[in-house]
Amino acid sequence: MSHECRHEESIDEMLETFWELRERNVLTRQALGEALSDASVEMLASKGMISFDGDTPVLGADAEARARDIVRRHRLAERLFHDVLDLSNYEADACSFEHVISKDVEEALCTFLGHPPTCPHNKPIPKGACCRAGTRKFTPLVSNLNHIDVGSRATVEFLNTPHLDKLASMGLSPGSVIRLIQKSPSVVIQIDETTLALDGEIVKGIYVKSVS
Repeated sequence: MSHECRHEESIDEMLETFWELRERNVLTRQALGEALSDASVEMLASKGMISFDGDTPVLGADAEARARDIVRRHRLAERLFHDVLDLSNYEADACSFEHVISKDVEEALCTFLGHPPTCPHNKPIPKGACCRAGTRKFTPLVSNLNHIDVGSRATVEFLNTPHLDKLASMGLSPGSVIRLIQKSPSVVIQIDETTLALDGEIVKGIYVKSVS
């Protein structure tokens, strides 16, 4: 890999760190300097990628788009390795993968995965054009519970709902194998010997992968 490529990847990693600090609501000039180094912060500022609103670092428009893209690709890669390849140690591969896929591959991957809203760590995945358009180039591997057929069995892959504790108390969590009993007038599923009726708002946040 050329020095220039390594430099660009290094900038990507810095912007990803910036995004994550901001996401956690701990972004200050000091926090950014501690996470990156003061020299790196000055380098980003000299390139016009960041400026400061008082003590708060702010991304320029181009840097904002670049940070969004790198975070999106990283978290989609995590979904791929976690959901499809069933890997447990995938962080290093996700970090490498995020730098090499094209926009077309990114959108095809997102569509294939069913436009997941979160990564395996429940961090939001920034939406792409394919998500906003509802594009379906492939049959999604992971889909909302509403989209599978009555009678089908499926594994719960992720939950995008504020009711995680409530679902966990009912035995519904990532990895649970369920069978869809009915869709109307309410959604009814079976987990082992337990039958559960779920309201529509909760069902919207349940994403599953069909199993034979």
